[in-house]
Amino acid sequence: MADPSGSHNESQDATGAAVGAYADPASARAAVSRGRFLTGVTMGLGGLIGAAITVPVVGFALGPAFDGEKWYWVDLGPIDTYPDKATTFTPVRFERTPDGGNLDRRVAFVRRDSGENFTVVSNTCMHLGCPVQASQLGFACPCHGGQYDTEGRRTAGPPVRPLNRYATQIENGHLFVGRVFASKEVDGKVVMSDIWKDPGQPVQGLLSFLYPAPPR
Repeated sequence: MADPSGSHNESQDATGAAVGAYADPASARAAVSRGRFLTGVTMGLGGLIGAAITVPVVGFALGPAFDGEKWYWVDLGPIDTYPDKATTFTPVRFERTPDGGNLDRRVAFVRRDSGENFTVVSNTCMHLGCPVQASQLGFACPCHGGQYDTEGRRTAGPPVRPLNRYATQIENGHLFVGRVFASKEVDGKVVMSDIWKDPGQPVQGLLSFLYPAPPR
């Protein structure tokens, strides 16, 4: 029959040996423990440094996406200025954002479809934002060869979507333009969406999720 006291002493000896191994700086177990500790510290510091670098970069990249565009209703003159049931657009220059005397001058292409129904197209190319020019065939960008038809649909070149369009309203016989919205093509027709995106940012398809619409 085994001596209980002997077993107890052996257990104490084993425990003491293990503690002694960790306490001895030269032991293999102590070296493993130090290695794990240093690995954990290194990984932690690496994560903190990575976060310190990544967070500002991500904030800088995504920050503009959450900047809504400043806007207000702008009077483009009496509706009778524009021919009824027109087939071409009239370029109109207007001032958008007064800021201490500095004015943001823009160009819109206005077409009076019938009565008080208007189509107002932005002159900003949906590739990199260059100003497009109107012609009998539609619109053309002189910078990188973007081409659009008379409805603002892309027909050639690098633009990712149709030209933006402005919201319109009629007050006291005058045409007013408001916010500019991203347009998309649905069943061959240009439809003004309810969001605004920068040039080069798709409105439809998988890639559109990479460019979140800013709050309006």
